[in-house]
Amino acid sequence: MTQPLPLIWLPGLLCDDALFEDVNKALPDWVAPSTIKLAPLPSMTKLAEDVLARAPDEFILGGLSMGGILAFELYRLAPHRIKGLILMDTNAADEKQEVTDKRDALVERAENGEFSHITPEVLMPVLIHPSRLKKEELTNRIEQMALNVGLTAFKAHAKALATRPDARPLLSDISVPTLVVTGKEDLLCPINNHLLMAEHIPDVTLHVIPNCGHLSTMERPSRVAKHVSHWLALNALLFA
Repeated sequence: MTQPLPLIWLPGLLCDDALFEDVNKALPDWVAPSTIKLAPLPSMTKLAEDVLARAPDEFILGGLSMGGILAFELYRLAPHRIKGLILMDTNAADEKQEVTDKRDALVERAENGEFSHITPEVLMPVLIHPSRLKKEELTNRIEQMALNVGLTAFKAHAKALATRPDARPLLSDISVPTLVVTGKEDLLCPINNHLLMAEHIPDVTLHVIPNCGHLSTMERPSRVAKHVSHWLALNALLFA
């Protein structure tokens, strides 16, 4: 390849480029990864349109959690621009009302001055494997990501998640190579979500990472990078 292949990462809720930082360091040098800072927009379609306006003409697209959900919407809008998909710790289905209700309660707490408490006190136990909850370097980085994203984006992205379309009918129409990765103990996006993707996406590779929760790229970055690098190499001719 004469020019590095663009790899666009889409972060999860209350996450920024730190989510992929450790993985990026271990990727092959013919890939040029970058993380899009998601605008505070309240719908998946608006978010997707904004990302497409800032992205290269063609690129590999990857996302974790909300980023994976958003990746489905980008593919729906512009399949001709996406050369491959990386879907991590995510969900193709529309949102259940009980999930929306729980998040709305968190948004209300955040609006009432408790934003900085949401991640450490409520979210952390479902974001990472229990064995890592006392690893301060990791938990501090996760808390800092949330503070960097801020309340305004949290509120907008919560609305976008709650009103997102069901991407399950799209799965069988995905015609590009797709990598699906999940932590085996992911509590937010359970393994069955990923088995569904692996069942219906035609050209798919699935990896389940043991002893790993929701934020796989920060918990087991070397393992994630190994899977991503191997998948990129296998499909290099298609991506050229």
